[in-house]
Order: sequence, then structure tokens, then C-alpha cells
Amino acid sequence: MPLNSYQKALEHLDEARIIELTKKLIAIPSYHGLEVPEKEVSAFLYKYLVDEGFETEHVPVEEERNNVIACYGAGSDKEKTLMLEGHMDTVDVKNMSVDPFSGNIKNGNIYGRGSVDMKGALAAMVGALMAIKKAGIQLDGRAYFAGVVDEERNYRGADYIAKNGPITRYAIVGEPTELEIHNGHRGLIWIEIKVHGKYAHGGTPEKGINAIEKINSVITEIVTKLKPEIMKRKHPVTGPSHLNLGHIKGGTQPSTVAGECVLQMDRRWLPDESQEGAVEEIENILANLKKKDPEFDATVTVMDDDMDIQFPPLVCEEQSPLVNILKEASSVVLNRSKTSYFPAWTDGSILSRDGGIETAVLGPGHLSSAHSEEEFCPVQEIIDASKIYIYSILKICS
Repeated sequence: MPLNSYQKALEHLDEARIIELTKKLIAIPSYHGLEVPEKEVSAFLYKYLVDEGFETEHVPVEEERNNVIACYGAGSDKEKTLMLEGHMDTVDVKNMSVDPFSGNIKNGNIYGRGSVDMKGALAAMVGALMAIKKAGIQLDGRAYFAGVVDEERNYRGADYIAKNGPITRYAIVGEPTELEIHNGHRGLIWIEIKVHGKYAHGGTPEKGINAIEKINSVITEIVTKLKPEIMKRKHPVTGPSHLNLGHIKGGTQPSTVAGECVLQMDRRWLPDESQEGAVEEIENILANLKKKDPEFDATVTVMDDDMDIQFPPLVCEEQSPLVNILKEASSVVLNRSKTSYFPAWTDGSILSRDGGIETAVLGPGHLSSAHSEEEFCPVQEIIDASKIYIYSILKICS
């Protein structure tokens, strides 16, 4: 790719319009809790892209939940295809201490629900395609924008693409990485343990079996034995395995022996582990406790209760063509290049595993701001992300 093509595209990069688009996307509620979270934002993006002259589709995924797919370029070389992918849904706004839909800018940051997760990245992706199109640069392949539904729940939008297309050679998911190249992440599973006791009056506790007391032995086994063993496991791309005890509830009131207690946990698993194996490790703990205590009774389930819905790991080798291109793009735009693993889960693993698309994660902002009370994204990182996307499109597709 000649650098003059990149410079030509930068001349047509409308930074103010990218930030204005970010504001408009933030202003449209798309959080889970709405009847159809992405309905309004997907309709807006579809019209926006059509008005800009892009070949655009509003693709039904589930009822009124539609992916937005736009394409630039008419080349037939399938090796020269790249998808810029991001989700349009957000988490709820109940915990926010700032106006979730304001898009206010303060101290170089833009605030609101979805600013970093991930409407800033969506705007950067659209801005990149717009700059290349306005510059009149022709591609040998095709560059796609994919705004998808349901990432915050069950990845239905990405799953639809993996099964129905567009299938590209490469994909970049714009989750917040502070513009670092994250070429992998761990798989995810939520596990629930339910300890069954026996209700009784608090005045006669000997007549019952206290499930809260029984679950203490479960927690002890997990924290002192299983968790340290899990955290010893590491993968060169995805980082260490992990387990977090996230929620516990039990009993009904102080004067009643707790007849049930539930413990829920988050398990991050590696490519050489499995979802089934993560569940089996917990089952073995419960079986051993049952041998020691005949009154102990517990069951373990996957919280979605559907083993067909799996959140697998993502692995894109550091020497892959995509990672090398992103390193080159980062060096040109930022004068630096760093690879790491993404701490959370992304649609990228579905595009990779089920779609066969070589995928990495790179986007503006820091993950710690996502889902937070004062969610924000640095304005300059949104602009720089758009420049990295431009460079990557030109390098891959022309």
C-alpha cells in the first residue's frame, strides 16, 4: 500500500463528524431492559450509511433486532477482505451517575452509556470507510462495517454473521483496548452451585440442615485448592486462567434455618481447557464433599442452562498477517505498537471459531470504563482508532 493513499484518505477524515456521530449514537438508548434494545440505533445507522452512499443491508437477526452491514469496494479477491465489527447494544443505565445519553465532552473525554462500549468505536469505523470513499480510493477487495446486536447477552448478531456472512479474511473487533492490539482472550462460563438444605424454625435448628453452613465448605475448597490451581494455568496468547466468586444468596430470614443457598461464579477458561472441564472440576468438589458429609446435597449448572451456547476463547497468533498489519498501522499512527490479551470476552471468538475469520481486537478507551457509573471514552483515541482502521483497510484490501 503506498503511503500516499493513506495520506490522501487522512485528508478526507472528518474528525468533527466522527465525534458528532459518536454523540448521536450515545443519545440513542440501546440498553438491555428495552423491549428491543438495538431497534432505534440500528435504524439510525442504516439510514446514515445509506445516505453516505454505501451498499448497506438491514439484516433481521431476531424479530426487530437487525444487524447493519455496509460495504465499500467491489473487488473479488477474497483474501483482500476486512470486517470492522462492533456491537450496538449496551448494558443498563441504572447505575450511572452521569447523563447516560448526553455525549458531553469534558477534559478530552466523551461521556455516556456506550461511549467506550462501544459506540465510539462504531463511529471510528464508519468514519474510516467514509474517508476512503470520499478520497475516491479504489479497493482490490472489500471493506465491511458490521454493527451487530446482542453482544452483551448471547452474541446472536455475531453468530448470524458467522453462519450467513459476510465472511471476510480478516476482522477487527473494536472493543476498548486503549488502541493496543489484543490478539486473544479467554473463554467465559457462568457456573451456579445450589446447596440444598432443610428449612426449620430458628428455635429448633437441629430439625433442619443449614445450607449456608454447608456452602462454606464449598467456598473453602474452591478458594484454597481449586482457584490457586486454576491460576497456575497460562496460555501465551490469552493469558492466565481465572475464577471469580461473584454472587451468593441464601435463606429467607434470620429466624429460619436456610434451606437453600446459591453461589454463582465467573470462570475464564483457556484454549487448552473446556467449558465441560470447568464444570467437571466443580462437580468433583461437590462429590468429594458428599463422601465426607452424608447430609451434604448440592447441584451445579451452567447459568444459561444451554451447553450449546458457549463463549469460547479467541486466539490470533502474534505472527499472523493481521497482527503484523495492526502493528504496522499502530506504529504509523501512534509511534508505538503493543500486543496483549483482552481481559473480557468478545464477539471475535465467534467470528473466528464459527466463521473462520482471522480476528483481533483493537479499539478506543479503557475496559475499566465500560459498564461503569461514569462511562467515557477519550476523544483522541476515537480519532486515532479511525486512522488505524483506515491504514488496515488500505493495507489489506488494496
